[in-house]
Amino acid sequence: MEPQTQLAGIRLIAFDLDNTLYDESQYFAGAFAAIAPMLAARSGWDRVRIEARLEATLREKGRHYHYLFNDVLAEIGLDPRAELAGVLALFRAVEPPLEPFPGTRELLADLRRRYRLGMITSGMRSVQENKVRLLGIGEYFEEIVYSSTLPENKPGRLPFQRLLDALGVEAGAAVYVGDNPLFDFKGANELGMITLRVHNPEFDGMEVAPECDGSIRVPRVTDLRPLLL
Repeated sequence: MEPQTQLAGIRLIAFDLDNTLYDESQYFAGAFAAIAPMLAARSGWDRVRIEARLEATLREKGRHYHYLFNDVLAEIGLDPRAELAGVLALFRAVEPPLEPFPGTRELLADLRRRYRLGMITSGMRSVQENKVRLLGIGEYFEEIVYSSTLPENKPGRLPFQRLLDALGVEAGAAVYVGDNPLFDFKGANELGMITLRVHNPEFDGMEVAPECDGSIRVPRVTDLRPLLL
């Protein structure tokens, strides 16, 4: 079925945040630049070396690895039990300059005139709220679901159902736009939402089961424009 046919009758467009609307590496780079000097002062390690270790661990383990800071703290001779809370507090509050992908702000403004817009994002709520604020895009969304606060996170159904219920839209009249086949599409597909996968090179070469993939694929989020406007 052609994408335009699949998208006929859509009332709600819901978006993932990280690496769908902006490049998440901007946030990590800003956070690492702020965290490294603090850890250098406590450990005796050089700030540049600590920042390099944070970046290398992120590349090796991926952005969804939950023990990045634990690993690096232990490597530089600091006790994660004593230091982790301070590192996470800085990670939540850091304020690097963030910019959406080119053309994304204009796309959201135009979509909002025709559709209802929502967001479902995982990760620590305080961090995700900080990102939305720094990006300056919160005003475009009628409802934002921070799925880490729910009994079931993405890729389960509950976050998607919560958004549909909040906005009173049936699953068949909604599309979810994301980039990550590990987290973004399974629950939405099970509910009967249309799923749209934005290319992310991190997942190139990964074999993805159909139920975990987007039913439509585009190179960039701004390629929604000819499909929906």
